[in-house]
Amino acid sequence: MSAPHTDTRVETIIEKAEYMESCLTLLSRTQPIGYDAYVGDVQTRDFVERRFEKLTGAALDIARMLVKDIEGNAPNSNAAAMECLSDVGVLSSPVASEMAEAALFRNVLAHEYGDVLDHETVYEALQDLERYRSFLYEIRDYLENVDAL
Repeated sequence: MSAPHTDTRVETIIEKAEYMESCLTLLSRTQPIGYDAYVGDVQTRDFVERRFEKLTGAALDIARMLVKDIEGNAPNSNAAAMECLSDVGVLSSPVASEMAEAALFRNVLAHEYGDVLDHETVYEALQDLERYRSFLYEIRDYLENVDAL
């Protein structure tokens, strides 16, 4: 395992991780909303869906940067970038699998909307933000282990 190539690269990863943390804080504030209230409130649904897109996008940016630094190039798919982080020892296999699912979830959010989108799936994801927290923890642990922090 090698560290990201430059201090600027590490700063970018840290900025994206901090952004993810702010998204998690905002999303956690909407967790107490009951399912019926969630489905009935278009503004809340829009907020949650967009935050998940941005949260997952930041995680994918981090994954692709790290894979590129370690392997020389990043896989074509976002889910594969997460799995690759497990292959190179950055993420545990369970977290990589959960984040690969998050990458697919992000694609659904980006391409489906309105009544086509399964609101129950989004609500369930809202109730379980732990995969993102685990991702951040393991990324930070990796950066500390390679003396990048």
